[in-house]
Amino acid sequence: MQQLNKRMHNTLITIAGLAMLAFSAFAFAGEKPSFAPKVPHPTNGSTECVQPEDEMKKNHMNYLLHQRDQTMHEGIRTKTYSLKECINCHVPENSEVRFGDDKHFCSSCHNFTAVSIDCFQCHMDRPMEGKGTQGENPHSAHTTPTANKTTISTDVADTSKSVQDTKEAGNE
Repeated sequence: MQQLNKRMHNTLITIAGLAMLAFSAFAFAGEKPSFAPKVPHPTNGSTECVQPEDEMKKNHMNYLLHQRDQTMHEGIRTKTYSLKECINCHVPENSEVRFGDDKHFCSSCHNFTAVSIDCFQCHMDRPMEGKGTQGENPHSAHTTPTANKTTISTDVADTSKSVQDTKEAGNE
């Protein structure tokens, strides 16, 4: 009889434990897992990204690589998937946080997933004062896109014009 009571007691405790687990699973079903890093949202007052959040989490690297290829190989510069625009939007202006710190927008996930990136060996990891003034283009391609055609910006055009004038003067 004592053995039967002990077995019933253990069975009731097991059922109660399973019920608690089942109810807690329903209670937390709508929440994000607590082990995932907290991703900083835009700091520029915007409430939307260029794509939905889940899409950006899964495919941001593809968008950045596609933008890089368009910019580097075709001279097409747009803001939509520009790394500079991501930084300007997601990293607070005058921030002291640098890439590598867990509080940096990019580092918050890349550190968690052990993914190393080399973007910030050349690019700024935080916005400079007066967003949009991050200095000269490190690739020296002072170009702007116009209807599937790349044109030279005015400061480069002035230089090429003076070179042309010099050549013409020498031929006279």
